[in-house]
Amino acid sequence: MKEHISYKLKNIFIVIIFNIAIFVPFVFGILEKDKISSFSENRTFSQLPDFPKTINDINMFPQEFSNYYSDHLGFRDWFIKYYKLVKFSLGDSPSPDVTIGQDGWLFLGGITKGYKNYNDPIGDARNVNLYSESDLKLFAKRMVYVKDWLKEKGIAYVFVIAPDKHTIYPEKLPKHIYKENEISATDQAVKYLREYTDVNVIDLRDTLTNKKTTHNTYSKLGTHWNAYGASIAQYKIIEEIEKIFPKQILPEFAPLKTPKRGDMGLAKLIGVDFIEEHDLYPVFEKFCTPNKKIYNSDGRQNPRQTFTMICDDQQLDTIIFRDSFFLQLEPYFSRKFRRSTYIWEKLNYNSLVKYMELEKPDIVIEEWAERIFPYVPSSSSMLSFKSLRNKDIFAKSDETIFSLDIAKLKLIKSLELKKSR
Repeated sequence: MKEHISYKLKNIFIVIIFNIAIFVPFVFGILEKDKISSFSENRTFSQLPDFPKTINDINMFPQEFSNYYSDHLGFRDWFIKYYKLVKFSLGDSPSPDVTIGQDGWLFLGGITKGYKNYNDPIGDARNVNLYSESDLKLFAKRMVYVKDWLKEKGIAYVFVIAPDKHTIYPEKLPKHIYKENEISATDQAVKYLREYTDVNVIDLRDTLTNKKTTHNTYSKLGTHWNAYGASIAQYKIIEEIEKIFPKQILPEFAPLKTPKRGDMGLAKLIGVDFIEEHDLYPVFEKFCTPNKKIYNSDGRQNPRQTFTMICDDQQLDTIIFRDSFFLQLEPYFSRKFRRSTYIWEKLNYNSLVKYMELEKPDIVIEEWAERIFPYVPSSSSMLSFKSLRNKDIFAKSDETIFSLDIAKLKLIKSLELKKSR
């Protein structure tokens, strides 16, 4: 009899727990205010659909409501957070876009078959994404067009490659990731530009690799170089620019003193951002304090807005086409140039012409993250720069190609008549 009662109590207990598990999240989902986005999932949530008014609305409503209910289920963030933590603890990445390496290092990119997000940085690390000979020539031609056009206007051009973390720390990648070819697309591009063109390439790979024996140059939990790596990178870039403009710019290090939270981008992407990494950031006590001029400001904070930093006690002006790697270089360059204009996009015809007219730079800097390779310019991009150069050549020429001068036409006609006699 006691065993029977005990059995019934256990079943009742299981039913109660099951119902709590089912209904408590449901109730809290109703009581909680709807969230717009999820920090743990890094995405925007579905919102409650409007009451259906048409046949099409009725057909769409069940799926839209299902998406809304799934996104706003009670304790969703809590469940997802600890699900990701369990996966991470077992060495399994909670995100297809992050690979867990050795010693707690995280790397951007996935290893699943057919993966192509973020330009496939893991594939780049394995040297499987390479240039064909024709694409390599097209890439180099684009760089030459830009450099030559700027040179004709008395403007210097440098091309900067910000290395992937995978390149600087290949030993921290998972052991099963290996290189399938001896050279990478970056090797191909740098070698070709240096052998067959006079484009000034600043390849930071060796510099950052050599310095990592002293201190980590990249964040373990992010994608980018850390403050120490950025300090090394800026010094090398400015050192190369000083060769073009002797005694007009001085490469300098700023002391790294201020402790701050480091780059946590990949940790956030997989939902384990409570694992922290700290870094020392530069202090610019002996440098000028630049003023900021924002173009086309809408009053909101936007890191991709185009802006100019002004430091009057310097000599050179620059336009910089950049990406996220330049965020930690900005404080240095803003203090080393009189005017430094930052454009968060790949160098293109429209922006180049627009900001050249506004800023009158001495040098244009184009910076790419390594994972852009093997980049092949579009035909429209090539045509824009080729046409731009041809227009300048045509404008400078004094040779007559076509004339509607009637007097000259009559003279030519009379000469032909004399010859015929």
